[in-house]
Amino acid sequence: MALEPTLGDVTESLVSVVIPTKNRSKLVLRAIQSVLGQTYNNIECIVVDDGSKDNTEEVVRSIKDSRVLYIQHKESKKASAARNSGIKCSRGEYVAFLDDDDVWRPRKIEKQILLINSLPKDFGMVYCWMNYYDQSGNIIKEHHPELRGDVFIDVIDFQRIGGEPTLFLRKEVFKIVGYFDETLPRGNDGDFIRRVCRKYMVDFVPEVLVDVYTEHGYERISDSNRCGLFNAILGQEAKLKKFKAELDRLPMQKANIYASIAGHYFHLKEWRAAFRNCAKAISTYPFNLTIYKKIIFDSFFLIRSYFK
Repeated sequence: MALEPTLGDVTESLVSVVIPTKNRSKLVLRAIQSVLGQTYNNIECIVVDDGSKDNTEEVVRSIKDSRVLYIQHKESKKASAARNSGIKCSRGEYVAFLDDDDVWRPRKIEKQILLINSLPKDFGMVYCWMNYYDQSGNIIKEHHPELRGDVFIDVIDFQRIGGEPTLFLRKEVFKIVGYFDETLPRGNDGDFIRRVCRKYMVDFVPEVLVDVYTEHGYERISDSNRCGLFNAILGQEAKLKKFKAELDRLPMQKANIYASIAGHYFHLKEWRAAFRNCAKAISTYPFNLTIYKKIIFDSFFLIRSYFK
């Protein structure tokens, strides 16, 4: 029987951590410190400043740790481009990501590198669990998925596994699936995860190793304002194009995507587009009761709010 790997077996493996940031000097230091405070020490922490106008550069350069590398975009190229810049200059055998407003728990890298080293090479990525917190430190949401193995069908319509700060990948994965899609203003992490899951098996550490803070006063890509909702629609429509061949064989998942698009249009009070996508969802897979429930809920709730 093969023995499980120990930390001593993998300490020679360099792990590259990519942190994209922009105008969040008050937050990014906390994120960097959570990387430098890992129990696994053989890391490089690549901070990609995406055209900040505040004192982000000063804050990052003030950190006296040779493991921190600062890269600067003179003009903003958005989060995907920042992550890609970090990946391209990374030297590690493994790559992980952290957003500037989130925090890793100390054993995050240790637990994930031990897991991925215990798996066959066709497992290209592992993830972990994460919790969301308000300003007072109270948990407002828990995300503890338990999908492992071949999970592509499970993630093609919804993002059902860990978010981008939970991911830990073999560097070779990027040669096969490519980088983050810089044309997507929202949903680029889910798009990347889907492309990884199309080619590789995945596994997870059943433990919360990432803390996500959403109530910090800064704008978030996932905000449900008008711009955010239109960007969400673009992300859903990109699924229909990128994974057309697979979705043509998966009518239920395809219908779920149309229903999601409809929901976004309801929130935008774009009624014609909303009902058009409702019709597409129903005609694509008329036997999915979940779609009807979602359509009824979205339409009733938002029509009622429209007339208030």
